[in-house]
This record gives sequence, structure tokens and C-alpha cells, in this order.
Amino acid sequence: MDGQDDALAKIRGSATEKRPTVRVLAAGTSHHDCPTAMLGLASNTDFDDLCTGTPYEALFGQDPQAFRRGEMFERRVKSPNYGEFLRLLRECAGFPIKSAKIVNLRDRAPKNSKGLKAREIETRQYLRLIARNDSSAPNLIDGAVLTVKIGGRTAYFEADGIAAADRGQIHVAEIKAFPYTDGQCDGEKLGAAMDQAAWYALLVKLTLRDLGFSGDVVSNTGFIILPQGTGLQPTLLKQGLSDRIARAQRVLQTARVAAQPEAPLPDVIFPGPKDANRIDTLEMILDTVGSTYRPECLANCGLSRLCRERARDVGSPAVVGGQVQQQLPEIRSLQRAAELARGATPAPIERHAAAPLALAARLYERVLRSRQL
Repeated sequence: MDGQDDALAKIRGSATEKRPTVRVLAAGTSHHDCPTAMLGLASNTDFDDLCTGTPYEALFGQDPQAFRRGEMFERRVKSPNYGEFLRLLRECAGFPIKSAKIVNLRDRAPKNSKGLKAREIETRQYLRLIARNDSSAPNLIDGAVLTVKIGGRTAYFEADGIAAADRGQIHVAEIKAFPYTDGQCDGEKLGAAMDQAAWYALLVKLTLRDLGFSGDVVSNTGFIILPQGTGLQPTLLKQGLSDRIARAQRVLQTARVAAQPEAPLPDVIFPGPKDANRIDTLEMILDTVGSTYRPECLANCGLSRLCRERARDVGSPAVVGGQVQQQLPEIRSLQRAAELARGATPAPIERHAAAPLALAARLYERVLRSRQL
């Protein structure tokens, strides 16, 4: 470790270290404007269990039944001999694959850190062949491993699949088990899957640039593979990832800046999950570093319920969700919004929101009077 690594490890303190996975990075995408979340990402600090046993304990987690369904669906997509996956590439994505070349890196290395490193070397070799449009290049890499520096350390990421058309264009694929029925699916889950696919695409782009190729070889269209209806018949959705890739790049840059030697690090230390005064310590860290709360944080941040309580205490518009908050630009609190609705004189920066608030209050009063008649 160099000096900055030591400083980031000191910030992590007695908290659990969290190995950065693509799921972790995808969650970080939704917290890119939260200084505490970015500090946790840079220092590899696991927030998930910091509030365990307190009123702010995180309630998220994967249902074991959903996990088993996911495993079953992935086997359906890939067995036997990746037949369903290749069918989807041909029929849904228009891949002109006649004789598919497939490499399964999972079966060629031990399931440990040494195996990850070996698979990462092989992944780079195959990506080089694809980028060169070499005739020996595979059409599909299963179990590709990609790397990036997070918090001064190399993190290894395992992809669900990387597909390549005959012309050398690379597409990333995410396999998920939530259902796609009548052209509809859970929007929040689809968004999370797209965030993960965007991170894979970004990591492939960075790997190719490191190998001396253009990142443009990687398509900004990703493939999300879902079960059709309540059964396990796979279908493929083509999704644009450009905006999410750009956002992932900003998150990665933020984490890298936090780990740069010239970047000033805050003088804070995260508590461990068994520290008796950890909530007081976390409150101090949030006050020192700063935080940005929104209801979506409840899905994947272990500090979200504590941050929600703090937002409620100050009447932050964030507690009512993004759509309402967007209608209250420059309004510092819900109490101030209520004052403007009752006719308080707005400051110049509040005028944009003040008129709609006053109108909404008048309409509300009119409705109440009509019900009393």
C-alpha cells in the first residue's frame, strides 16, 4: 500500500471491507452526488451492516427464492451449449452467427483469486482478437473478467456474458430473472440491470483502450435477457446505454479523485458494525462529509434509513421523492414550501416554485370548500 491507500484504509476503520462488484458499482451510479457514498466506494467500506441492530437497520437484500429462480433461468439460457443464448442473438439482435465460437472461462480456472487473475488475462487476449476482427475470435465469451482500479486497488469483475458479432462489434449482456410480460417489466429492476450492463460496457471500453484499441468497438446498445411471462422462456431486450455509461464514467472518476494523492481526505473513520456508539459516529461523518438522500437510496444503501431520518428532521423536499422535489427548485424545506403556498413573499430564487405552490393551495382550498357544501 502507498500513503493514499493507507489513508483510505484508515478511513474504513473497523468497518467491513466490501469487494467492489459490478452490482456495487451500479448502486454507486445512483449515489454519484452523495459525498459519503463516494467516500465509501473509494475506501471499499461496506455500509450494509453498519446500522444492524439499530432503528436504522437496512431492510434490503435478495430473496433466496428469487436467487434460485435466477440460477435456474441462467442455466436455461446457457444450457445446452448456449443454444438459447445464440438463438436470441440471431432472432432478436440480428447477429449473423452461422458457426458460433464460444469460450467458457468459468470452466478453465479455479474459483478463487488466482482463477480470476488467469481469466482476466484470457479475457484481454480474446478482446484483442475481437477488436482485430480476427477469424479465430470468439462470438461469445462466458465468464469474462474485467478489472479497474477502485480506491487504489485492482478490482476484478465477472460478466454474465460478452457477445461479439462477426464484424467485431462487442455487445454486453445481462441475464436477469424478473419477468417480462405483455411488453412490460419492473422498471426499477430493468434500470438496475441496465446500470450493470453499462458498467460492463465501460469496463470493456477501458480494457480495449488499455490494449491500444478504440473504445468505439463496444456498442452502446446492451442486451438484457429476461424470462417471457411467468415461465422461463428467454427473450432479449435491446437497450440503449449511452447515458448510463457516461454516468458510470463520472462515478468512476469521482472514486478515483477520492483516491488521488493530491485529493484532501476528510479526517473521519467509519465505525465497525459492533461499535456501541456507531450511530453517533455516523452522524458526525454525515455532518462532516455531507450526504444526498433520495427515496431510491433505500434499495441499496445501508445508511439510507439514517439519512432519511436526518432529511425528515430538517424537512428536506428529498423525502417526498424526485418528482415532487423537481417542482421545488431552490426551496430549502417543506416548511418553506408550505409558507409559500400560504402566500409568503418569495425570495428571487424561489419565485419559479412559489406561483405553482400558491395555485395548488387555492385549488386545494376550493376542493375542500366544495366538499363541505
